[in-house]
Amino acid sequence: MKEMDDILKSVFHDKPIAQEPLQGMRMRIMDQILAAPVDFREKRLAMQRRKWGIIFLSAFFVLSLSLFLINWFLGSWLGGGLNTLVLWLTANIPILAWFQDRWVWLFDTLTILSNLKLGYQFLWQQYGLAVMGILFSWVLFEGIRDNKLKRKVFNGNS
Repeated sequence: MKEMDDILKSVFHDKPIAQEPLQGMRMRIMDQILAAPVDFREKRLAMQRRKWGIIFLSAFFVLSLSLFLINWFLGSWLGGGLNTLVLWLTANIPILAWFQDRWVWLFDTLTILSNLKLGYQFLWQQYGLAVMGILFSWVLFEGIRDNKLKRKVFNGNS
């Protein structure tokens, strides 16, 4: 046991480092730091932009998905309900009866919007999730790619 303690003491015995190599290493480190200083304000702004970009894309994705689901499941019901409401308002309130003929543009607009809804559903089914996934991944991994391109490898020998 005493032999093992002696071996360990000899292995882990701290020896002073010579000052010349230590000073040279310090100078090389300071040269590297001064050659490529780190702009922490820029890094903080990049992190904030990335965070808000992820929040924006997530909210946009959830909003798009929810609007798609509302259109898909409740589109005909909501359109019919709006038509019924407009007809009821114009038919049962005497002062609005004068506007009844003026509502034709609203029904034409609803017809156009129903056609747009069909086009939107088709485009969403074909490309929506792929585009949102690509955008989400791009914002998420843009910072990682930036850091890997800007990072300089520390080499004690140079």
